[in-house]
Amino acid sequence: MAGKKLNVVHYLNQFFGQVGGEDKADVGFTVAEGSVGPGLALQKELGDRARVVATLICGDNFFAKNPEEAAKEGLRLIEPYRPDLFFAGPAFEAGRYGVSCGAICKAVGGKLGIPVITGMSEENPGMEMYRKDAFICKTGLSARDMLNSLQRMTKLAFRLVSGEKNMNLLSRENLPDPGEYGYFPRLILRNEYTGKTAAERSVDKLLAKINGEPFESEVMLPKREIVEPPSPIADLTQCEIALVSDGGLVPKGNPDGLSGRGNLRWTTYEIDDFLPEDFEPSDYEIAHTGYFPDEVLGNPSRLVPVDVMRDLLREGKIGKLHPTFFCTSGNATVSRRCAEMGDEIGAELMKRGVDAVIFTST
Repeated sequence: MAGKKLNVVHYLNQFFGQVGGEDKADVGFTVAEGSVGPGLALQKELGDRARVVATLICGDNFFAKNPEEAAKEGLRLIEPYRPDLFFAGPAFEAGRYGVSCGAICKAVGGKLGIPVITGMSEENPGMEMYRKDAFICKTGLSARDMLNSLQRMTKLAFRLVSGEKNMNLLSRENLPDPGEYGYFPRLILRNEYTGKTAAERSVDKLLAKINGEPFESEVMLPKREIVEPPSPIADLTQCEIALVSDGGLVPKGNPDGLSGRGNLRWTTYEIDDFLPEDFEPSDYEIAHTGYFPDEVLGNPSRLVPVDVMRDLLREGKIGKLHPTFFCTSGNATVSRRCAEMGDEIGAELMKRGVDAVIFTST
């Protein structure tokens, strides 16, 4: 690509695309010629080597309802511009925006085979979801880091289109060093030349740790949270119990748009209307692609035990069944967003004065 001015397409959400705020989050795709909003700063960083030929804009809610289908639609709009590079965002800490950036990058990179670059903070759920599918540069938490983020993104982009081989890798492939170029490692394992054996490196790191000196581990350890168990309920006959499930049981048609994979939202249904005693299995579907739903669709109480709870209530063994069922889908959702949804549901249950929760999964 030497000597050629590269064509760039840029993806933005409704806010940065200057369509509107949260009130416009449901708008679908539009395409603007040239640069829009942060794209003006992106064009400045690209200089004379590349030009932003088009900006794809979409509302966060519209994209989040079905990221995979939305990404396909966005890809159809991008292809006619025949880009050499694709940028998305940066999304910083914004969860829906981050997922949109990751999904559209995955679609574009997979179909067009061009470098796809976005930017997110480590806290963004889109980072863990799409780090294998795109180059995700590290950013701050907000748009205050816009200029620095765009500089990292363009530096990485030009390195990728240069075709320069990484001579530290045995494969000699065009894979820049994450530390040098400021992007999250893509969990791609490659053999690398080093001056020391694994044993020597391990001893050096151990000695550095013992001596309180800085060192960098070569192993990425999972982060696990320790949760203290709650105190037992003293008297169930005075207890109001709510039902919560991540099994994705929803009314036919999935009116609230839960995703079967990588879901980012939760919803509620009133039990007497949603799960009456004379329910019809044909009134339900499962917004979850991680298990076979036949047994649940045959009898939704297998997943959401309303029948047993009603029996316990009639027998006087519990005080009250909370009238609202809390529903989400937990298949392939990053743990950070799962924790956020748990906090959100928990806060709502506490506000309603619920004493205990029965949480059922798949």
